[in-house]
Amino acid sequence: MPFTGPREDKEAIRELYATYSDASACADPEAFVACFAEDAQWNTHVFTRQGRAELREQWDQLWVAFDKVGFLTEIGSIEVQGDRATCRCVAREIIRLKTGGLYKLVGQYRDELVKNNGSWVFARRDYQPIAEETP
Repeated sequence: MPFTGPREDKEAIRELYATYSDASACADPEAFVACFAEDAQWNTHVFTRQGRAELREQWDQLWVAFDKVGFLTEIGSIEVQGDRATCRCVAREIIRLKTGGLYKLVGQYRDELVKNNGSWVFARRDYQPIAEETP
């Protein structure tokens, strides 16, 4: 089943995804990092980072080149089991680069989440691109 578990947990998880997207669009590194567990792992086709400190370092490295980011998420699956959940989503990113031009990316996240002090956060995000367009 693609959507299982208590409605309130699924809604809170949707809000986490919205917060993550908004943090990217607002260029807010603190809000971005707060979406992750202290020891969270973020794996992409370009890098692997673990822990909030490394996630923040990666954010800072990315934003050296970024001027503005549009980050849209479509959630395809939320499966809640107690204080853990697995989710899948497709993300569409359009990034205005400081050097000019747009970098466009569509990819899929497979996520593991945990409920930490009553709030859902990402424990692990595994990202694979589907399509990429460079300026």
